[in-house]
Amino acid sequence: MTKGIDGMIRLHKWQLDEKRRQLTELETMRDDLLARKEQLAQQLVSEQEKVSNSQIIDISYANFATAIAQRQEKLMESMAEIEASIEDMKDQVSESFKELKKYEVVEQRERERQVAKENRRQQADLDELSIQMHRRNNMRAG
Repeated sequence: MTKGIDGMIRLHKWQLDEKRRQLTELETMRDDLLARKEQLAQQLVSEQEKVSNSQIIDISYANFATAIAQRQEKLMESMAEIEASIEDMKDQVSESFKELKKYEVVEQRERERQVAKENRRQQADLDELSIQMHRRNNMRAG
């Protein structure tokens, strides 16, 4: 039974580690999207400053601003999808952790049973030795 439990524990640890790795990847993707969003906002501010300091009306700014707004919208959609994936993965990590703990508890109980069984065996051996010593002492005395 112990080999089977050990195998299940290894499997569930691997699954938990894999889900944690996936969660980390998703969080990294989210952080990258946030950084890109910030870069776009900075580019827009920079272009606004250039246009406001210029005497010439720049028609390309309108196109630039529209393109930035579209890219920001797509980033927000991607971020929403990633946030949903992160929440889902957190649930999966939690479930994997619970499953792992179930097997670890079973393993711990099995170890405790084995220790108790060994203790009972040792006590029985000691009891038998005591009985034999008592009989020998009674035979000598009698």
